[in-house]
Amino acid sequence: MRRFDTIVTGNRPVADGYRELRFAWPHDDGRRADDPVPGRFFTLRAGGRYDPALRRPFAFSDWRPAGDAACVFQLRGRGTEYLAALRPGDGLDVLGPLGRGFGRPPRGSRPMLVAGGIGVGPMLYLAATLAADAAAGLCEAPILVVGARTASLVPVAMLPAGTAVCTDDGSAGFSGTVTDWLASFDPGLPPAFYACGPTPMMAAVAAVAASRRAPYEASVEQWMACGVGACAGCAVRLRSGEYAKACSDGPVLDGSTVDWEAMA
Repeated sequence: MRRFDTIVTGNRPVADGYRELRFAWPHDDGRRADDPVPGRFFTLRAGGRYDPALRRPFAFSDWRPAGDAACVFQLRGRGTEYLAALRPGDGLDVLGPLGRGFGRPPRGSRPMLVAGGIGVGPMLYLAATLAADAAAGLCEAPILVVGARTASLVPVAMLPAGTAVCTDDGSAGFSGTVTDWLASFDPGLPPAFYACGPTPMMAAVAAVAASRRAPYEASVEQWMACGVGACAGCAVRLRSGEYAKACSDGPVLDGSTVDWEAMA
């Protein structure tokens, strides 16, 4: 983890109310244990020095060792409106990488990546990483399924070829939810589930994974104040009755251990 000042390299709309922000990442020769792997996140100062007071957390939607990183964010308030107005060359205050990322799928399994809403960002990065691993013979090719309420909320131009799109209103792709789609899909191999999105979707994927006795890694979406495990404001209740901190124990957790009803 490190804090650094950098510059914006790109800022564009990708769907209705969603944008992709790209920025320069300090270049290091070779990969390090602290690289921003899929599922990890960073925080930005989204405004002036004191307003808003809290930094904003964002998952990596892309990272390249040559010195480039990105996130997908939704316009939700003053902080994200400030970020949406940034232009190439503007300054950014970054802290990261933070948190725990996704693990590799078990050998011989089919990675099934499920994204909804703002959860599409980290799943795009995971899909690209696993596709590269598959090309190198390290795992099976992943399958990405993206769900949204309607077509205008789907970042079509960002999706890799072969992505399954599901819309609640049937305006694009499959008519129904991602779990409706999963219920009728045969991956051809034992599945390994990965997901990020709204809590009801994550809970539904947990049920699908349990029914197939498949592993499930879930990147939970919790409000994070500090982002480093100090304030415990992002606590996630587990089925054991214990709590995990989304920012330091996660945000990627074993989805079978999360008390999804408590998060509803």
